[in-house]
Amino acid sequence: MLRRKIDEYLNQWLDNRSTALLIKGARQVGKTYSIKKFIESKFKHYIEINFAVRTDLIDAFAEISNYEQLLLRLSVIDGPNLIPGETIIFFDEIQLLYARREELKNQKKLDSTKQDLLTAIKPLVINSNYRYILSGSLLGVTLNNITLNPTGYLDVVQMFPLDFEEYLWAKKVGENVINYLKDCFIEKHIVDEEIHKIIMNHFHEYVLIGGMPKAVLDFVNLNNIYIVEQTQEQIIDQYTIDISQYTDESIKKLRIKEVYKAIPSEINKKNKRFIASHILNRSELNRLNLIDEYLWLTNAGIAIPVFNVYEPIIPLQLSIERKIMKLFVNDIGLLNTMLLSTGVKLQLLNNEKVINYGAPFENVCAQELYAHGFVDSLYYYNSKKHGEIDFIIEYNNEVLPIEIKSGKPNDMNMYNHSALNNIIEMYDIKTAYVFGESNYIKESDVIHQFPIYMISFVNKKI
Repeated sequence: MLRRKIDEYLNQWLDNRSTALLIKGARQVGKTYSIKKFIESKFKHYIEINFAVRTDLIDAFAEISNYEQLLLRLSVIDGPNLIPGETIIFFDEIQLLYARREELKNQKKLDSTKQDLLTAIKPLVINSNYRYILSGSLLGVTLNNITLNPTGYLDVVQMFPLDFEEYLWAKKVGENVINYLKDCFIEKHIVDEEIHKIIMNHFHEYVLIGGMPKAVLDFVNLNNIYIVEQTQEQIIDQYTIDISQYTDESIKKLRIKEVYKAIPSEINKKNKRFIASHILNRSELNRLNLIDEYLWLTNAGIAIPVFNVYEPIIPLQLSIERKIMKLFVNDIGLLNTMLLSTGVKLQLLNNEKVINYGAPFENVCAQELYAHGFVDSLYYYNSKKHGEIDFIIEYNNEVLPIEIKSGKPNDMNMYNHSALNNIIEMYDIKTAYVFGESNYIKESDVIHQFPIYMISFVNKKI
């Protein structure tokens, strides 16, 4: 059984909020597992409708006249469990409802007088007789015309693959050890060398296995990289199927698939920038810029966009160059299955240095920062004159440049970072972080070098 950070959130929501809860996220990140575990531990009476299983109910809930009709249909499905004040109702895979609504709309059969599910439950949430949880994948793609209001009757939370801290929980690393590492990060202390080595080994595992729950369980329980790889390949195949199912234009489907397949090779290049000309020929390049394709992948939750900023000055959003970006895979384990052979993975698990960790380390750090609140606020800096900084974020109300280093530092345990030195001087940067394989070292009053696993403690909500 996996412990997830969403578990604590669910308990807080139950005790302190009277809203409905919508949990969104890419396929296979563990939404249904966590919700069902929570419901079964807290409620004697519940109704669960998974629209991927009960496809016969999609039309019944795709269009609803009013909340009374919604309750009536629920009572037909499972009346004995519909008890005011005691029942929680869980709608799963709701993207299928909205895909059906879009289909009806295109066929000019959508009844404009009828409501969608999220609208229909609003009076019921305010009434407070029942609790509601909804979940789905690809909601950024299917909820085209629905405004999700997290301050009203609906709380919206995004789930991600296991982050590194959750992976340590799965590996039975004690809470006291994790708290010790957090303290070392906050207080900027050297980590006990033996603990540092053990956690680095766990991090190298995590870089290969990733955070998809089934892949983690396969590895923890069976210690079999072949089974892990099969799980990851199935997830990649499902993502490819989703592109076909939830995209109307056949040509666009092909381009989205090409962009997705190209992410590993693009981030494995020296500058890691996604170059559209590697996907399109010259005539297409003049006509298209692939922005819609990028957006589809990020809205589906299967890619992480990192946009360039031309100046590292708060607010960073004012300096975005939206046509210059890096794209990362939503899970480092999936990236490695797309990028590496099984034999290479086995060598890496045996601590044989057979590849450059540059691309995987940068992807896993993007994944950590994304999961820790930097959705839509994760950037990088690139200048022909001053060089490139891997990530730029707003942290503690200041600009924080972050560099990711693979391999060993020099004899003084320090890495080279001329670009970082350039922007520190030019923009009067107060603090900069470097994450690599060595232990903590204070390089200067500005530059702090941390073990790579401490990227897990950089959180937007400090």
